[in-house]
Amino acid sequence: MKTILIVEDSEATRHRLEEAITGGGQFELIGSVSTYNEALSFIRQTPPDILLTDLDLPDGNGVDLIKLINLPVVRTELAIVITVFGDGYHVIEALKAGASGYLLKDDNFMDINEAISQMVEGGAPISPSIARYLLNELSMAETATEKEKPADSILSPREKEVLLLVSKGYTSKEIAKTLDLSYYTVREYVSNVYKKLSVKNKMQAVSEATLLGII
Repeated sequence: MKTILIVEDSEATRHRLEEAITGGGQFELIGSVSTYNEALSFIRQTPPDILLTDLDLPDGNGVDLIKLINLPVVRTELAIVITVFGDGYHVIEALKAGASGYLLKDDNFMDINEAISQMVEGGAPISPSIARYLLNELSMAETATEKEKPADSILSPREKEVLLLVSKGYTSKEIAKTLDLSYYTVREYVSNVYKKLSVKNKMQAVSEATLLGII
């Protein structure tokens, strides 16, 4: 049975977590403390398998406790955050430090055992609102990366080749014969070019590609 240390400065919340863990019967609760220094001492002397910690502690930051699990001398394997902070800064800091899960205190504590079990099995339990935030950030990052790509990397070499022949007035059948491709393959390349350049016909495709310096 995996052992757990709870680090939570709110007495009421700490008791609720204790009851949820002990009542679940899936994990052994070996400690429950309210401060950073108490947790630090506990981890050094009796390291738990799993650290369940708040972030904002009276005498320190839970993120610093999470970082300890990366040290070779510390036997604690996993860390999961349970906090009121759902903003990007705290989420990213905790995940970078090594947290494998991030839960908000307004979630149902009765699900804490299931969340920890998911983490032990290799999952990453995250509150729905946090998951939505991370997905949004990832989407924005991918969009920014796409915009930073050089214009000539938008199309594949073959798509450029096809578009160049289009710009010279070749028909799809003529392009297929020139490049030793099937007619339908050429049509597929042309369709992909339209999508990537956000255009609707060959004239627009050639014009846009010329402006971007692709051909």
